[in-house]
Amino acid sequence: MSAADQQNQVVLGALCMCAAMLAGASIDISVKALAPTYSTAQIVFLRSAIAIPLVLVLVWHQVGLKALAGAGMGWQLWRGLLTAGANFGFFYGLITVPLVTALMLAYIGPVLIVLLARPLLGEHLSPGRVVGVLLGFAGVLFVIRPDTLAVEPAILAILGSAVCWALLSISNRQLATKVSTPVLTFYTYPVSLLIALVWVWGEFVVPVVAWDWALFAMTALGSALAHWFAALAYRFAAAGVVAPFEYTALIWISLAGYVFWNEVPAWTVWVGGVAVIVGGFVALRS
Repeated sequence: MSAADQQNQVVLGALCMCAAMLAGASIDISVKALAPTYSTAQIVFLRSAIAIPLVLVLVWHQVGLKALAGAGMGWQLWRGLLTAGANFGFFYGLITVPLVTALMLAYIGPVLIVLLARPLLGEHLSPGRVVGVLLGFAGVLFVIRPDTLAVEPAILAILGSAVCWALLSISNRQLATKVSTPVLTFYTYPVSLLIALVWVWGEFVVPVVAWDWALFAMTALGSALAHWFAALAYRFAAAGVVAPFEYTALIWISLAGYVFWNEVPAWTVWVGGVAVIVGGFVALRS
């Protein structure tokens, strides 16, 4: 592959990650609006139930349904569990944590990708990357301010969600040349659907407002697009190249948090968030 082709691949990877983050922001905004009325399990269940038929059509059109049988079920079960952890953790956290604060905490994900890429992908962990990782974790501590003893379960859930997302992102890279993007996208849903079904059984609240159905549909469509574009991003470029573009979600989340919920984050959130972002850039560029 020529240098120009490689550069084009990097640009495509960056654009796909930006698109994934825009789609992901639509999920977070919808979940934040639904959380006061519906349980986390029901949100995950309906999102997965609506998304699965959409993704199946995509699989059928792109590679054929037979491709689902050769995807490596052990890998897909692992990825399904990671997706469930990422979904339940972040959605639960959004019930009480402001949008921007939640996103700043989730931004530890790219830093974790760098940290985990060494043992899982064999990527070199240089001194610069170590500095970036430490700076990112310091930023998280600044956001949650553990000295105030206000580290709530919701915050821990979001941090756990970030760990799951980092491992899921690395798995996308590990499987990029082995499993097609539509198939990778499909297998992020069944495990979440089954776990949510067990959890919500007997406590399902039927949405009666059309707007609520629209929000659930937005979570499903946004989820399908987010997983699709994220898988494409890691197919086009290395994890260390595309991961920083996850930060573009902050634009949409900040705007929505202020417009819809009048959320103005404390200065500590911004300072800590900047430290996390700078740490991510330092780690990924070293």
